[in-house]
Amino acid sequence: MTLLFAGLLIFLGVHSIAIVAPAWRERMAARLGANGWKALYSLLSIAGFALILIGYGAARQAPELVYSPPGWTRHLAALLLLPVFPLLLS
Repeated sequence: MTLLFAGLLIFLGVHSIAIVAPAWRERMAARLGANGWKALYSLLSIAGFALILIGYGAARQAPELVYSPPGWTRHLAALLLLPVFPLLLS
């Protein structure tokens, strides 16, 4: 499960650089050059994706329960969904 989380962190982190730190991204692209930045970006993306695949395979072999919601939330979810049905039919 750790590999899966690490892969997601790397992959999504690399892909959100333009949103979170656009100035840093521009500085790195200027420092490394356009092709150097694209190569680094691609290598990190591929590494993150590979970790996601390996971690997913490992997680399927030995599944872990990550979160178990309290029992009372079933009733809360049903209560909150009551206004959905009339809105769905209208």
